[in-house]
Amino acid sequence: MLKTTIPKSIQEIINEYISSHFRPFTYKLLSERLRLDPNTIVQRINRNPEYFKIEGDRPKIIKLKKDLEEIYFYRDKNTCQICQKEKDPIELLIRFKDPNLKDEENWENIITTCQKCKDINLIKKLSTKEEGELPGPGNFIWEYKEIEIREIFKQINPYMKLYFPELKESEIEYKYEHYHEFNERNGQGWFHIIDDNNKRCENLSDILNFFGKQGWELIQMKEYTTEYEAENLGLDDYHCIFKRKKNLEGD
Repeated sequence: MLKTTIPKSIQEIINEYISSHFRPFTYKLLSERLRLDPNTIVQRINRNPEYFKIEGDRPKIIKLKKDLEEIYFYRDKNTCQICQKEKDPIELLIRFKDPNLKDEENWENIITTCQKCKDINLIKKLSTKEEGELPGPGNFIWEYKEIEIREIFKQINPYMKLYFPELKESEIEYKYEHYHEFNERNGQGWFHIIDDNNKRCENLSDILNFFGKQGWELIQMKEYTTEYEAENLGLDDYHCIFKRKKNLEGD
C-alpha cells in the first residue's frame, strides 16, 4: 500500500476498528483487544484527537470520525473499489455506494473511488427495464453468471449496552433490519436491491426477479448455511448460476 499520513500508533487502533466493522469501543475494550495498557490507549487518542470522537462519560465511547477521507483510503488500501486499481491518495475520493442510505453509522456504504470511476452507477434497482429482443437462432452464444446471495438479519442498535450500561438486558428494546443482498463475484462486493420507494427489498425473489428482468435464466440454485459474524446471525446462503443468450460479435 502507498504511504499513509496516519501515524503507526493510530494505524494499530484503526486496524482494530476495521476488523470489528467500526463498532464503538471503550478505552477498556480497546486496551484488552490490543493488549496494551489503558493509559497507552488514552495517550495515543489524546495526542491524535483529529481521528476520534469521544461521547458519554461512564464509560466513554470512542468512535472513529467519519469525515476523514484518509481513514477510508487506509481501510481500502488506497485502492479504487470499482476498478480495483491502487492509486496515489491525491487521485482518490470517497462516495456513497447507495446515496439513498446516507446513514451516519453505515461505514460499508462509503467507498473509495478514483476520479475515473466516481460517476459509475452502483445502485441496483428492482425496476430494471427489460432488454430488447433475444438473438435469433444461430446468432448467439450462451453466457453464464454465478452469484452468491445471503440473508441479512442484524441489530440496528447493537451498542445500547455500551451507551447505557446501567440498563438491564430486559429493559433494552433491540431493533433489527432484514433484507437479502448479492455478490456478482466481480470485485465490487455485496449489494442489496432497492425498490421504487428507495427501500431495501427483503425477499429472495426480488433478487431473482432483478436478474430475470435482465434476461438471465436461473439454471441452478444451491442452498447452504454458513456461520457469519454476530451481526449476521448465520442465516441461509445461496449459490446461483444463471444463463442467457448473447449476440455474437458483429451480428
